[in-house]
Amino acid sequence: MKVVTVILFSLIIAMGFSQKKYEFDYWIEYEVTHFQDSVKIKNRPFREKDTTFRKILLTNSKKNDYLVVLTEVDSVTYALNLTDNEGISINSEILKSELLSSENFSVACELVSQYTNPFTYQTKNYDFIAMTDTTIAKSSYHRYKLASIKPKKVKRLKLGTEYYIIDKHTGFHKPILEFSTAYEEWKTRRNLTNGILFEKYFIDYYGNLDSKEKLLSYRKINKEIRISGKCGNLKN
Repeated sequence: MKVVTVILFSLIIAMGFSQKKYEFDYWIEYEVTHFQDSVKIKNRPFREKDTTFRKILLTNSKKNDYLVVLTEVDSVTYALNLTDNEGISINSEILKSELLSSENFSVACELVSQYTNPFTYQTKNYDFIAMTDTTIAKSSYHRYKLASIKPKKVKRLKLGTEYYIIDKHTGFHKPILEFSTAYEEWKTRRNLTNGILFEKYFIDYYGNLDSKEKLLSYRKINKEIRISGKCGNLKN
């Protein structure tokens, strides 16, 4: 995997053309745990032990159609995945030192791919459902679940449910929807409140806790990623 080349903003302007830019104003860090499996599930590797790691999201509080997910490769490098639900994805690596020290980045066309969500049709099968608020450490949080609304499919396909616990004090931030199907569901119905996710967890069909994400911290930033040059391999 290639490392993203960092170019200062003045040099980007000198290139004369940038096809698209992405602006980020929040750095949000989560602890992610995938739990040991107790039941074998079709078409998924069996997890023999718990695994925990940290991930970072770069987000735009006013626009949630794109975001960046950063996960640690080693002590000096992050894997970078940018998904733009309107049609672009970037998968690469970036040096931690460059990410922290620079505000503006340029990405070459060779690292950019066309993106189309193949599961957009699932919006007719799923819905965000408001639940009663939950209390964690004496603080109240909004609670939603993303679940299938087709009981027969739930039983036949052994479908689980994803739960969203949202910080009530962060209504300045549009919903953070890392997976494109969840984004398409929100885009269709707009039935999920604004706010930063405090927790997200998935309960499988058998009632087992499959995975959990817990908010560690968030802070304001000012960073920008630009696609440099005309990318002939892209439609937009």
